[in-house]
Amino acid sequence: MHRLGGFDGMRALACVAVLAHHLAQRLDSTHWLIKGLHVGELGVSLFFVLSGALLAYPFWLAYFSAQTLPRIKEYLKRRAARIIPAYYLVLLISVSLNLFVAPQEYALPRLLAGLSFIAPYHYMSFFPSDINGPLWSIGLEVSCYLLLPLLLMPLWRGKTVSLKVAMVWGVVLLILMQLLHYLIVLLFMTDQQGKGWQYGVIGGAKQWLPYWNVASFMGQFLCGVMAAASIAWYEKQQQSRHYYFDLAFLGAFGFAIWMSLSYLVPGAPSQSLGQAYLAPLFSMFCAVALLAAHFSRYCSWLLDNRLFSHIATLSFGIYLWHYLIMEMIRILWVPQYHYMGMEDIAFGLQIGALVVCLSWTIAALSFYLLEKPILDWTRGANNMSRNG
Repeated sequence: MHRLGGFDGMRALACVAVLAHHLAQRLDSTHWLIKGLHVGELGVSLFFVLSGALLAYPFWLAYFSAQTLPRIKEYLKRRAARIIPAYYLVLLISVSLNLFVAPQEYALPRLLAGLSFIAPYHYMSFFPSDINGPLWSIGLEVSCYLLLPLLLMPLWRGKTVSLKVAMVWGVVLLILMQLLHYLIVLLFMTDQQGKGWQYGVIGGAKQWLPYWNVASFMGQFLCGVMAAASIAWYEKQQQSRHYYFDLAFLGAFGFAIWMSLSYLVPGAPSQSLGQAYLAPLFSMFCAVALLAAHFSRYCSWLLDNRLFSHIATLSFGIYLWHYLIMEMIRILWVPQYHYMGMEDIAFGLQIGALVVCLSWTIAALSFYLLEKPILDWTRGANNMSRNG
């Protein structure tokens, strides 16, 4: 299976956006450029769209070609090999350091919830570690991995090979996710006691929930799934690259950025649909941008440059490690390096550069010494299983 054009670049942009957002949070500045960096939190949504597209693409290829679908067992093994080793390492180190430097409420239940990927389903455990906030998203991403074959397999097992049928199925599922999100918010709203970031990360999680729920994020994931269906179908029709796909990419991604700058309230659900990261509208435009990027003449070439491809390779590790590094700098070296705490912007930018370097280095070590060997072993084991 060949690489999807532009996807490495988009993954790199998502990674850089999240990193820039968290670094900008520490700076006490009203400068428009620093405030604008807060839209980088939408990189999380782009990650979910990318994951949906990348994971569904092999299934769509087989579906439209009337070939045997990839084995679900191998799909689950590869997902486990990609996620568990690095995530478990970071989670265990984060919780251990957390207990060493400061007490953490409900430490054991939160750790167990994190290890079992159910942390995001309750505000007490939503953040498994006080000093590594971004770990919350991993549990929701794993939920989307599991839901993907459950929701799409009834279609993929059928014999109809039509893009129209596939898109209708995807739209119905997306609408279903919107209805489920509405019901979750209606039925599981948290009470006001201890609610809010002023009460720490558990209070912050109580403010985020139930808006940050699996239905909302599965909707974002499904946008990527539908983008992958379109890519696989048009490839089957031998769709050639054309400059109008470049225009489509610039239009879709440009509109997504404009919408972010115009309507996003960082750390809060949208006023219109009550979902995080302007979902599902932002994720829809990202899905269109991914489709257009793949068939573009120039944008995919620009996006998949060597630097972006390298960042994309390490993006998971950078995402897992960067916030822990920031918190350890705050605890051990610069106490004012907290939310809106750095009045010396120049010094804050220097710390940010250090965070980038350390995150990059640790992510590279994790990938080449831990993650890649396990992935290679898993691929080899799967090949032996098929051949045997």
